[in-house]
Amino acid sequence: MLRRLRDAFYVFVCVTTCVLFVTALYITVFWKQAVLGVEILWQILSVSFLCSIVTFFYPQREIGKKAMMILYVGHYVLTNGIVLGCGMWFGWFYADNLPMVLAMLLAIAVIFVMVSAVAWRRGKQQAALMNERLRRYQEDEGGRKRTNNEI
Repeated sequence: MLRRLRDAFYVFVCVTTCVLFVTALYITVFWKQAVLGVEILWQILSVSFLCSIVTFFYPQREIGKKAMMILYVGHYVLTNGIVLGCGMWFGWFYADNLPMVLAMLLAIAVIFVMVSAVAWRRGKQQAALMNERLRRYQEDEGGRKRTNNEI
């Protein structure tokens, strides 16, 4: 459970960082004269949190490629629903303004791909580290057993 929390927090940090960057870009393009209150910060944190808890739906065990793809697509759709729903609720864009909606969809896609790539790379590094530690452990255990047998 601790590992899942760490992974979710890592995704939260990545998502928040990307969202902050994209928000700055989005506001620069669509809301040039915007005067923002502190609520935008809480909104960003809230949306990032909701997007990061979706990672709890991923199983801890290995699954097939087809099942993983279904989970991945479902995660993407849910992320779109969270960001677009919250974005409309918070007034980040107007649903009848096509360029705004398209920019939001593009931003969601870019952030999703970036965070997924970073999380995948991190997972791959963690797996390699765990395999290396397991290999060393097995070598150490084998060496001790031989030494004990020789005595």
